[in-house]
Formats: sequence, C-alpha cells, structure tokens
Amino acid sequence: MEKVKSLYRGGYILLLGFLFMKLGGFFFRMITMRILPVSAYGEVALFLVLHNWFVLFATLSVTIGLAKFVSHDSSKKELYYVSSLAGSLLIAVFVSAALLLMTPWLSETLNLSQTVIHWAILSIPFAVVYNIGIFYFRGLYRMKSSVAADAIMTLIRIAALVGLLTAGLYYAPYLAFLLSFMVIDVYLLLKNRSGTRFGFGEISPAFRILLLYSIPIFISEFLRVFSTGVDRLMLSGFYSTVEAGIYDVAVAFCLGYVIIASSYSNALLPLSSSSQGDTRKRRSELFRALKASSAFFVLYTLIVMFAGQTVINLVNPLYMGIFGFLPLLTVAYMMIGFFTILSFYANSLGYQRHVVYAGAVFAFLSLVLNFYLIPKMMYMGAVSALLISSTASLAVMTMFILKVERWSRKREHS
Repeated sequence: MEKVKSLYRGGYILLLGFLFMKLGGFFFRMITMRILPVSAYGEVALFLVLHNWFVLFATLSVTIGLAKFVSHDSSKKELYYVSSLAGSLLIAVFVSAALLLMTPWLSETLNLSQTVIHWAILSIPFAVVYNIGIFYFRGLYRMKSSVAADAIMTLIRIAALVGLLTAGLYYAPYLAFLLSFMVIDVYLLLKNRSGTRFGFGEISPAFRILLLYSIPIFISEFLRVFSTGVDRLMLSGFYSTVEAGIYDVAVAFCLGYVIIASSYSNALLPLSSSSQGDTRKRRSELFRALKASSAFFVLYTLIVMFAGQTVINLVNPLYMGIFGFLPLLTVAYMMIGFFTILSFYANSLGYQRHVVYAGAVFAFLSLVLNFYLIPKMMYMGAVSALLISSTASLAVMTMFILKVERWSRKREHS
C-alpha cells in the first residue's frame, strides 16, 4: 500500500512540476509568437527541436540509468552522480564539435540560419548539467527538489525573455534559454555537491555501467524524439520557417499530454524497478499509472477544445488556422503519451531492446510518411503521419507488454 501511495504522491508532485515547467514553455512560446514575426517564431521552434536532439546525443540517456541505479543502490549515489556528470560533459564536447562541422549542411537542408543552430549547440553543456541533476533527484525520489529546480528555471526563463524582448534584443529567446540554464546549474551543483573525491579508476567503470544500461534507452528515446520533431523540420525544409512556426503552435497546445505522460513515467520508473521481482505489485503500479494518466488526458482535451481558440485569438490571431488540424493532433499526442508510459515501464524491467523495436517502427513510419505527405498536404500531412506512426508504435509496444505479462503469470503458476 505504501508503494501505491508513493506512486500517486510522486506522480502528482511530478505532475505539478511538469505542469509548471511546460506551462512556462507554453508561455515562452506565446510571448515569443506575440512579439516576433511568424518566421522568427518558426526559427525559435526549430531551435527547440534541435536543442532536444543535440542534448539527447550528449547525454545518451545516461540520466535514465542514473535514476535507476541510484534508486537500486543509494550507497553509491555520489559515485553514479559524479560519473554521469563527468562522462556526459566529455561526450558533450565531442558532440558540439561534430555539430559545428555539420552546421552549413544543416542550415541549407532546413532553410535555417546558421546562427540559430549555433545557439542550439551552445546550450548543450548547460542542459547536460541540468538533466543529470534533475534525474539524480528523481532516482532518490526527491520529487519536491526536482520540482523546485524546474520552477526556479522556468521563472527565470520567462522573466529574462520579457526583459530582453522589452530591450529590443532579436535573440532574446535564445539568451533567456541559456541564462536560465546557467542559474539552475549553479543551484543543482550546489545542491548535489559530492563530499567524496573519486578518481578516474572509479568514475570510468561506474559510467560504463550507466552507459551500457542506457544506450538502448537512448536509441529508443531518440527514435521517439526524432519522430515527434521531424515534422517541423520537414515543414521548414519543404516550405519555410513560417509553416514550421504555425505548426509548432499547435504542438504547444499538445504539451499537456507530454506533461501527464512524463509525470507518471518518471514516478513509475523507480517503483517498478524496485518491485521488479513482485509481478503483481509491478502490474498494479502500471495499471494505476495508465488509469490516472487517462483521466488527465480526457480532462486536458476538454480544456484545449473549449479554451484554445480564445487563447490564440488573444495572443495572435494569425495562428487561428491551427484549429483546422488540432483535434487530430491531440489524438496523436495521446497515443504518444501512452507509448511513453509503456516504454518507461519496459525499460524499468530491462527490456530496452523491445522498446527500441517499437521506437524504430515509430521513426521509420514518421520519416517516410512525413516525406511523402507534407509536400502534398502540408499541415494535415504532418498530422496524419504522426497519428499513423504513433498508433502503430503503441500497438507494437502494447503487444509486447501483454506478452511479458502472460509469460510472468505462467512462470508464477509453474
């Protein structure tokens, strides 16, 4: 019973934190689209997509491994934290160098300014420190500390954005992004500072353990992030940053599904990992997470459908066209939300390989369908591609989970 309460309590705490952070992201977008031209907002939208991709390559999802191993063995928590931080920052250096060499090609392919790509590269090390610190909190089940860090960063980001835009700085969104990361990194480093010194001989094996566990998760996570970001990149490539920006506003309205799914996924991960040997408890935790998230999905859909047009009309009526395809996009993001929860569950049990399979289905269909449909149908092409690919990957993931549960029941009975 205490485990169940922990799941709900942890889920609700994280939900509040993600809600605050994603609402901050929503307001970040709304303020930017209110003041900047549509093409400039499109550049900001593509910056956010590239930032997520670049940071994922720099961390290789070691953050997930950090949360899992810290929750399993808190006696080595400082070693895991220092190892993940040092290893990820080293990888970030190589990733940044490679991306700088690729910048001219990326700029030409995406119809995007090289300056915007440089801003995304500059954000990598600061985002790495933030992600390592946040997942360290979650592994220790210090959800309140995680939420506090997110809240501080969000408030600083919004305040800096408003101040810099008021001062007339064209690159205000990127500067505000970096400034908020810098401040929160100092907070996290002070909060998580280790009182023990570790040598290379200790850090290297610990990081190798985290990396071996996390690489399959990185592949599956990248496939998912790629699948949900390639639509805006292709809209920019086939058309311009204007179309990418308009579509991104619709995506911003779907962030609520990401908030809900991420909250219960992160709360479920340490609990299902610690109860891995107890099939009944583990299954109960999954069902409760799915049940709670489903209720929030329905509630959020009602909010978007009833209040969305009013919000856009107040902020910038130029984006009202999104409501021609937003209802279908919300369905696609609900599918992605369920897929995220099931993926975290499978990862916690050590079945990362199967998550990769489902993610590969998602990425392959998303790439092919976007490439084929966007030139013909523009926004509806992007939405249709996302809906088909997300539903197919969810079906694959669901079949795998059912197979695992049937196998677990047979093993218990035998």
